[in-house]
Amino acid sequence: MPFFGTSSSTSRNSWFHRSSRNRRAGGLKASLANPNTTHRGRKNAKFELHSMGRSSHVPFMTKVKRTLGIRSSPRRRTTFSRRARL
Repeated sequence: MPFFGTSSSTSRNSWFHRSSRNRRAGGLKASLANPNTTHRGRKNAKFELHSMGRSSHVPFMTKVKRTLGIRSSPRRRTTFSRRARL
């Protein structure tokens, strides 16, 4: 006799914790431009995007900027501590 129910499914059908299709597609597209993604991972991401009916094209300049570590919005670098400003 099972203690915690007889369901063989491990996933929950919850309204709040569903993955958004747009966020998933954005993550897959980001993995195409990520230089640390493996060839197999890129291939899988392209397949998933095509099966969702989305484009898997990543602009060349985006690939170059990612490879060189150039961000789209510059980050501020502080060389002094917060106490020195006060």
